[in-house]
Amino acid sequence: MVEIKFNGKRYAYWQQVSISASVDDLAASVQLGVTRSGTGERLGINENSVVEVLIADTVVATIRPDMVNRHVNANSHSIAIEARSLGRELVDCQYSQTLSGLKLAEIVKRLCSTFNVPVQIDADTTLVPDFALQCESPANALINAARAANLLLYATPDGGLKLTEPTSAAPVATLVYGEQIEQFSVVDEYKLRFSEYLVKGYDYASDKALKGGVKDAGIGYFRPLHIMADKAGQSLGGCDRRAELERNRRKARAHRIDLDVYGWTHAGGVWEINTQVRVVIPDEDIDGVYLIGDRAFSLDDQQGSMTRLTVMRREAFLGEEAPAKAKKAAKHKKAKSKPIIYASDLE
Repeated sequence: MVEIKFNGKRYAYWQQVSISASVDDLAASVQLGVTRSGTGERLGINENSVVEVLIADTVVATIRPDMVNRHVNANSHSIAIEARSLGRELVDCQYSQTLSGLKLAEIVKRLCSTFNVPVQIDADTTLVPDFALQCESPANALINAARAANLLLYATPDGGLKLTEPTSAAPVATLVYGEQIEQFSVVDEYKLRFSEYLVKGYDYASDKALKGGVKDAGIGYFRPLHIMADKAGQSLGGCDRRAELERNRRKARAHRIDLDVYGWTHAGGVWEINTQVRVVIPDEDIDGVYLIGDRAFSLDDQQGSMTRLTVMRREAFLGEEAPAKAKKAAKHKKAKSKPIIYASDLE
């Protein structure tokens, strides 16, 4: 069951639910809807409200509303809420700030403090010689700096952000097609890849131009990507290393799997991004450990409670070459599908 909590009140039994988060986004997104008989009354949420979203008494998002829509007719009333977590201000706002001689962790802390966004730092970070925003979104600059450092920066349940490495922890669950997995999609997004990567920069200390490049041997036609390196990225080993990171990350991200699994939890709790799962799909020769990059909870009167997980190899977030293909999956007996619980069955 999904509940929202604010001003000491709790509202439950939402009929339509979508709660999504991604390691590539600084704000989680929430959509809730319900229709009841009668004319109803205002929910009490306004533009300044901070709302906790709970699943099974676990906070999964802390949000501010983007829109509240109340619709009333002679027989019923409905409420629809669209909202995002507190990091949305870093996404929406245009801001100017210049910071010099600070580590990436301190830059993240300062910008989050400015916008009153909680932050957790769980990584060692290098010095960023110069970091400047000029009438631009803080989110874009922060995400680019985190990627250049091979780190993740993503929304947390308290509404804030976490700067950390892609997890190397053991899988939290094993998901088998026909058992926990209802359906899946294997996605090869070829447009993410280029035949060659050229990174250009400038060393102001020595007053000389810099460049580095690398090729993707899998692309057999001319499709170049030229990148102007920022100063934050150059601290990771130069333009050659930056080009390698870009190629390897794009090769890994071009192949992903979307999984629809029953319910919103596993044995250890609610599904979370930046955790690993073992995925077994025998007919696709898939049996390996993948990192959850995107997670979306949903509830409707057709499928009941479901979770969409987008998983990729951990190398997709590290910029490392993918390992050799895993051995063919062992055969699993196909278990009976778990019954779907409809919203109308909730008590």
